[in-house]
Amino acid sequence: MQAIEARIAEILVEDFKVDAGALRPDATFADLNFDSLVLVELILVLGNQFRVPLDDGALHDTMTVTDAAGVLAARGAVA
Repeated sequence: MQAIEARIAEILVEDFKVDAGALRPDATFADLNFDSLVLVELILVLGNQFRVPLDDGALHDTMTVTDAAGVLAARGAVA
């Protein structure tokens, strides 16, 4: 699952312009200033990148990158 986390972090930095220093293990998407619209965009990007189906409510602003990796892994994603 660490490889999935690393890829998510890479996407956040490259595509969503998140400061890499802000990606602490306990940082939630709310801490990263992701509102519901940005989360929907992230869900679309992650679904496409990992080739897994994700519904609009798959991620919440209280989740961390580790939580998101768990959601993806549960849906069969591999890095």
